[in-house]
Amino acid sequence: MAVAQLESEHPANPAREATRRLLVEQLPVLRIVARGLCRDAAEVEDLVQDVFEKALRAIDSIDLGQNPRGWMVTILHNLHIDRCRKRARQLPHLPCDDIPIAGPEPAAVPQWAAMSVDDVHRAAAQLPDELRVPYVMFALEGRSYVDVAAALGIPKATVGTRLLRARVRLKEILSAGMEET
Repeated sequence: MAVAQLESEHPANPAREATRRLLVEQLPVLRIVARGLCRDAAEVEDLVQDVFEKALRAIDSIDLGQNPRGWMVTILHNLHIDRCRKRARQLPHLPCDDIPIAGPEPAAVPQWAAMSVDDVHRAAAQLPDELRVPYVMFALEGRSYVDVAAALGIPKATVGTRLLRARVRLKEILSAGMEET
């Protein structure tokens, strides 16, 4: 906040003006103390400005009989400690512009991706009848276990077993066909 703005909030009177001048006289000392606490010039100026702002806000309660310089140095010291604690709580700032980000390697296209429905039909034709018929009815015609069991006159559990065996055999046939190509 600017000094002019603070002064506009508090109309000038002789006692206040004298106190303000006394505070301004302390600025060189505050800069020296701030340089001892922090080495960055911009941080020194920010710290001194914040101290001066706090002092101006409390200008009506300052007792000139006390030590105004000591009071302002105490404010400066406390503000510096608060800033150090705040920085300690924060994670360090790392610019991410220069950090390479590794993306996942593109996965190789699996061999089965090149298979077509015709390949599955040709492989199913190589199955023995007891495996091929239930598989075709269920997988290719879309019939339920109950329908397949009723059409073939076998128990529903047997349909499941034959479908499992058919899938295992189809996998073997299709894998062998992929290795040949």
